[in-house]
Amino acid sequence: MIPHFVPGLALALAIGLLIGFERGWQFRAEADGQRVAGVRTFAILGLLGGLAGLSVSGPLLPVALVIVAAVAGVLLIGHGLEMYKDGTVSATAAVAAFATVLLGALACSGRPALAAIAAAAVVTLLSARGPLHRLVQQSSQEDVRALVRLALVTFLVLPLLPDIGIGPYGSLNPRRIWVVVVVIGTISFAGYILTRWQGPKHGSLVAAGLGALVSSTAVTLACAHAIRRSEGAANQAGIAIASAIMLTRTLLLVAALAPLALSDVAILIGPALAISLIAAALLLWITAGPGATSAELPAKPPGLATALLFAALVAAITVAAAWLEHRIGQGGGAMVVAIGGMVDVDSAIAAIGAMPATALSARLAALAIAAPVAFNTLLKLALLLSIAGWRRAGWSSLALALPVLAIAASAALLLL
Repeated sequence: MIPHFVPGLALALAIGLLIGFERGWQFRAEADGQRVAGVRTFAILGLLGGLAGLSVSGPLLPVALVIVAAVAGVLLIGHGLEMYKDGTVSATAAVAAFATVLLGALACSGRPALAAIAAAAVVTLLSARGPLHRLVQQSSQEDVRALVRLALVTFLVLPLLPDIGIGPYGSLNPRRIWVVVVVIGTISFAGYILTRWQGPKHGSLVAAGLGALVSSTAVTLACAHAIRRSEGAANQAGIAIASAIMLTRTLLLVAALAPLALSDVAILIGPALAISLIAAALLLWITAGPGATSAELPAKPPGLATALLFAALVAAITVAAAWLEHRIGQGGGAMVVAIGGMVDVDSAIAAIGAMPATALSARLAALAIAAPVAFNTLLKLALLLSIAGWRRAGWSSLALALPVLAIAASAALLLL
């Protein structure tokens, strides 16, 4: 039988080796004996932290603390002498060493998952030295202001907002509505950074694919503004990709939350998904073609005005859905879900899944899920046309309009 402390110590050792290997690779050009801490030293630091973690509730805790403090002193002196000799100022190596000890302690004190995740984050940050330095050097004052603004609305304003229902019929939840601002602002800023990093073509596609996992509507909003600024096909392909991801995610969520309606939902939105995939493939082909044009890099990072307006739209739709439910009652449940899901399709699926099995038939439940998917796509189409116009967004408009027509045709066939 393996002793209970072995897995924790093994993880602590692995963390030390991982961080030590990264540090060793960064300074691989230096001769042996020129570094304060190498791979073996970091492995020992991880084990030392693990032993300290095992001693947290034992009688050897004072001894462990003294040893850790002594090692910290040795590291500080060594790194201080190294900086004096090289004429440089950097605390990264010392901080990495202290982090290795702490992560080793976490690994052996009942928090192995936290230790592993934090170790991965530390190694990622250490290895990203070059890209991060280049990003800082290439950033403008407007970039910094936009990042600070996004950080304020995310980490300062959001936690202060109450997570309760207020306003008409208690339908407005300030925190959930502000999450819309955070999501759209984050996707827009991430798309701007990716565009500057990967170029206007690949950056917008990567941002659209990742952003659609959170909100395809927010992606459409960001791409619409980009299309308005230029004739590049990449953002039009991004809208089609986001729509295809949204439809795929809908099927997966129905399978998980409302499996009884899965077959009917597949009949309703399956053709729309096929059309979206074809449209995405065609627009990607146009984007990759030799005659494709690329958008110019945006001069300034996006602001939060669009995100705030979209949040106001979400609030208005939420109040309208609550009013309709109040007026119609439980008999209008499917209609309420359809209207309430115009902006958030996931909430509509969750609402259907939470209903009693006898509340709606499988066919009616499928229609109640397909309706917000169609409404959401129509909303994205309206936003796209109002922002970018038909001339600039003709292909992406078709990529949104055709799936809606397919859903409507499938619904008509299902009701026959």
